[in-house]
Amino acid sequence: MATTQTSLRRCIVHPVPALCIWLLLLQLFPTPHAFSTPPSKRLTIPKWATKLILQECNAQLISAPLNLSIENEISTENTRSSGLLTHSDIDWRLRPPEGTSLLDRFKLKIGANILRLDSKIKGRSLPPVLCPKGGRAVLEAYYKEPGKRKKKIARFGITTARGPSCNEIDTTIRELYKINPQPLSVAIGAIVYMFVEPGYRKLGIGSLALEVISAIHYVQAVDFTVLVADDDGSGGLVRWYENNGYPRAPLMQNVLGSPDGKYGVAMICPVSVRNDFFQQCRVKWW
Repeated sequence: MATTQTSLRRCIVHPVPALCIWLLLLQLFPTPHAFSTPPSKRLTIPKWATKLILQECNAQLISAPLNLSIENEISTENTRSSGLLTHSDIDWRLRPPEGTSLLDRFKLKIGANILRLDSKIKGRSLPPVLCPKGGRAVLEAYYKEPGKRKKKIARFGITTARGPSCNEIDTTIRELYKINPQPLSVAIGAIVYMFVEPGYRKLGIGSLALEVISAIHYVQAVDFTVLVADDDGSGGLVRWYENNGYPRAPLMQNVLGSPDGKYGVAMICPVSVRNDFFQQCRVKWW
């Protein structure tokens, strides 16, 4: 009996049976159908127009410590001197949305690992971020303080699918950014919520998260990100979003489900990402 158990253990760790197990899992979890493939057409708005939008948008921002520069980033030297965190301090993880069953989470995790293995075997490169079908995800931020264990300090609910535009959004884009896209051609993503643990606020985590969300939306070929900022009428949160590149969009109040500002202020921002962003900021998915 002992000899049989020893042989079984050796068989399981042997590379050939292990590969067979992976191939079996590949059949059980058809990963190409579980994840949404980024569209081949990255932007419906030309890149030069997006760059012009960013320049115009940031030129109108009020000067503030957390303002993004024209390149939509804060320099490492400035953040270090001001005590703000950088992407190198944060471990970003893209997770399934709330309400996803343990079985579905397990399938996604296995599927993601199979995709990574398959890409290595075939010598293919995967996109920096893959999002599961369903259109929603949660971006989590993990941080390790010196001498302590890594812990989750923030989470951000986002959409991951190319949402449709509408007349109100098209009009807002024309008025704010002085461009005239084809009717209903703009792809829209959304930030559902942003939460940072109280003990880790005012460290720049929110601004970093906006950059990561914009990068994820860029990979998904989204053109603009929208949100509703609810600060209980104080105006502080709305100003923070404005300082981070999100102007107010009053024409979109009803479209985003907040008529007359009942649930907050509608805001919008063009999607962008630096060429080397995913080399400096790693997002682990599933």
